[in-house]
Formats: sequence, structure tokens, C-alpha cells
Amino acid sequence: MEDRGQNVDLPPEIIYEILSRLPVKPLYRFKCVSKPWRPLISHPDFVANYSKAIENKDVFFRRRRLLFTLYDPPKRLYSLNLDQFLNENHNVDVDSLVATPTELDFVYNHIPTGQLGWIPFVHCSCYGLFLSLVASEGCYSVSLINPVTKESKTLEKAPIERSERVTRYPRHLYGLGFDYSTNEYKVIHVRDYHHGTGFCVYTLQTDSWRQIDPLFPYNLLPYDGILVNGGVHWLVTKVADNSLVIMSFLLAEEEVREIALPPNATSSIRLVAFRNWLCITPESPKNDEVTFNEFWIMKEYGVRESWTKMQVSIPFHRLSHSGFWTETYDLMVFDDSLVMYNFDDGTFWNLSIGNTSENHFGTVGIYLESLPSLNRSRTTRPKEDESTQ
Repeated sequence: MEDRGQNVDLPPEIIYEILSRLPVKPLYRFKCVSKPWRPLISHPDFVANYSKAIENKDVFFRRRRLLFTLYDPPKRLYSLNLDQFLNENHNVDVDSLVATPTELDFVYNHIPTGQLGWIPFVHCSCYGLFLSLVASEGCYSVSLINPVTKESKTLEKAPIERSERVTRYPRHLYGLGFDYSTNEYKVIHVRDYHHGTGFCVYTLQTDSWRQIDPLFPYNLLPYDGILVNGGVHWLVTKVADNSLVIMSFLLAEEEVREIALPPNATSSIRLVAFRNWLCITPESPKNDEVTFNEFWIMKEYGVRESWTKMQVSIPFHRLSHSGFWTETYDLMVFDDSLVMYNFDDGTFWNLSIGNTSENHFGTVGIYLESLPSLNRSRTTRPKEDESTQ
């Protein structure tokens, strides 16, 4: 650096802290122009700490992006810097606000030609990566995507080494998370067997799958994993009595645990995340006369008594949280509409995005701009004495 014509040498730890708070795109430029910074920015420990820097709220807000699909043909995937959009228009009448998203069209490169109309995207998002599921004519493949670096990596199929037979039409469900104890990204694959559920774990840094034993006494429902509190969660039924529970796979321990549902939970429910809490919402078909105006959140993780009822002033058939919220509003998905909702007073306004008014929103979530490379494996071993954070 220069100050009034003189060189200024900053201590390495100060340079490290400054770089860890910069956006991803400038860091990639710095890697190309600075020989000392290139190995620093590429080092696995810097990449891991860069992800953890989002614990700083200012850093978190600068890096998060809204991610959503539109389900009306042709299906498309979009990104939006909603924080910047809201900051630039904080004095404008909200009814006149129309945000302009960016289409992540590079993601379609790994989709077979002519099959785009059959592709649902799975938004299991974690620290800058998300999963994309390509499914067509009974075949499927799973890819990890970094929307900032535009890298994608199609994973090998999870191993099937069990003697137990799978069900006739086995479900393949997925989850994605970051294991703080080893600084590793993990993809969790779950599938149905006749006598329970089997797990496999893919680790990005080793680029390999491992099978988790034994089978667990649950049957899967058709929803992908919800990442909360260091674990990936699915709504399942117990093999013994077909009762509904939440099945949790802890990323650090690689153990399966069971979480009870709120009292009087019906069978027509869905498991989602509300901010950093587990959430249960009721559901009904769109053409059904039955609508709802309440849902449940688990305020204290794993404690059944902490399930808390929440109410909304907008009736819904299906409700989910986008993962985006401010001090005042939460971005909720009411059926096919994006709504900025204030849970303190029940006020709300619809979020208009581009020319999507006649389209139906599919999955809606967020991702955080981050550095993990999908085209190389980690060469350093994780420390054995690191503890889960």
C-alpha cells in the first residue's frame, strides 16, 4: 500500500483480517495480480475462516443473495442482491419497487441438451454452495454449484453396498452442510430400504462417499434436508408405528437423532427452517377451500416444550421462510407470492421481482458468496482436536 508516496507495510494478521472481509470477486482478482496473496487466499484455512466470517452481521449482509426458481416452463434459476436493493430504495414507496434479478444461466451447462424442462433445482444451500438435482426419465445426478465462481461439480453416485433390498421405488433425498469440527463440506444422501433408512456421506475435500451403518428405523417422505444447528433434518415416519417425527443427522458426530413434533401435529405438514429454527407448517392443496394462518417454530433446539405457535394475517395453503430477514421483515413464501412480513404488527408488502408476476415461484432460499473450490481436493488433514462450533 502507499500513503503520500511512501510504502506502508501492514502486519500479516491485519492483511489477513482485511482480505477475509472483502467480497469474493475482488479476492479472485487479487489472486491474479499478487503472488504473496495468491497462496494465502487459496489456503484451505483461509477459505474456511472466510466462511466463518459471516458471524459478523455486516459481512453476512454484504455476502448473502436471494436464490429462487420459477416453475412455469421453461424453468429458470435466478439470483438477487436483495440487501443492496432494499438499501438503495429504503425511501421509496414499497408498492412501486420492482427488483431485477440475475439469471444463473451457467448452471444449465451440466444439464443434458433438451432436458431443461424436466429439471427441479434442490436448494440445499450452505456457505456459498448449493445442490442441483437433475432428474429425467428415471435417472438422476447431483451437482454442487458455486454461483460466484461459476464452478459446478457432478458427484459420483453414492455407493450401494448393503445386503438389504431397497424399496420398489426408493426415494433419494439429499442435504448439504458445513462441518465446523473439520472445516469440511458434506453432502448427505438418504435412501429407502425395506427395513429402514440408509445414509451415505460425501466430503468435498476428499471427493469421496462413505456409507454410514446401520440402517435407521424410519421411512422417508418426499422432502429434502433442512440445515439447522449443525444438523440436516427430514420429516419421516417411524417403521414401528408409522408416526411422524423429525430425523436429524448431526454433521460433526455423523449420528442420527429423533426430534418430536409439536403437540397435535397433523399428517399434512411440512418441515422447513424459520430463520435459525426448525419450523412446521400445515399444508393443503391449492384448490382446497381449507387455508391456514398459523405454524410452529422450535425456539430451543431439541426441546419439545419449546415449540411456539406463530400466526400470520395472510391465509395460506403452503408457507415457507426464504432464509432472508431484516430487523423488521421476514421474506416469506405464501403459496406462489414473495411477501415481506412483519411479525411484530402483522403488516406486509409483496416483493415484485422483474417480469415474474405471472410465474410461479418454486424453491426460494439464500446463498452466501464464498470461496470453496469445486475442482480440487483438500491436501491438508483437519486437526483432530478441533471442536464443533
